[in-house]
Amino acid sequence: MRIAVCIKQVPESLTKTMLSDGKIKREAQASVMNPADIFSLEAALTVKEQHGGQVDVFTMGAETAGMILKEAAALGADKIFLISDRAFAGADTYATAHVLSAALRKLGKYDLIFCGRRTMDGETGQVPVQVAEMMGIPVITNVVSIAVGDGRILCRRLLEGWTERRECRLPAVVSVMEGIKGIIHPRLPSLAGLYHAAQKEITLLNRIDLGLTEEEVGCKGSFTEVRRVYFPEWDRECRFFDMEEGLVQTAEAIRWVKKEMRGAYGK
Repeated sequence: MRIAVCIKQVPESLTKTMLSDGKIKREAQASVMNPADIFSLEAALTVKEQHGGQVDVFTMGAETAGMILKEAAALGADKIFLISDRAFAGADTYATAHVLSAALRKLGKYDLIFCGRRTMDGETGQVPVQVAEMMGIPVITNVVSIAVGDGRILCRRLLEGWTERRECRLPAVVSVMEGIKGIIHPRLPSLAGLYHAAQKEITLLNRIDLGLTEEEVGCKGSFTEVRRVYFPEWDRECRFFDMEEGLVQTAEAIRWVKKEMRGAYGK
């Protein structure tokens, strides 16, 4: 079974990472593997342990993103690919998915493509679905459990307040939730794994390698643009009560809620 995992390098924290034009200043602090992508990698490695095969890991970004590829290699990834080109700068989710799908097609047919359900710097969750659409294969999102067998994948996905069961034929794209059931986390690298990662060569792929034009990638290939990123300013006061006064205020709050509910529903 051939498995691909798409991961992303993100700022360790988004605090104090703003440029003057309101965009994220990624070089301002340490970067890490996107949390949801950690679980997607864990899921891929678990499927490999159960069914055999190969796990290839891809990331699109600057040369510094090679750091998270080495982490993936230490955990058990077989091949690691850095998709990097100045022309990719400013890509929105569509342009990013276009580049990733081109890289996946170039490397051959994959049975499963794992992604994290979202990135902590963008929070859109769009890339896995866009990659699946561009590759013409099914996608299952927000996955909390996985079973693979007989050329099919059976998943349980999280919705608001409940879960549903979904099954499809391979190949398919799966976007994985943090804390997915049955996945060991954090998987720690062994000494052999660390040695393996140190020796592992990162394969570089640029725009020319992928056969893409400048109009298809980066800002030129994007349909959307982030004009401003900002932190909301909270302006609210907090009052502290002793036990006796707190009970009075709680009872008053309950009476107010009941009154509002009666007004809203006519009861």
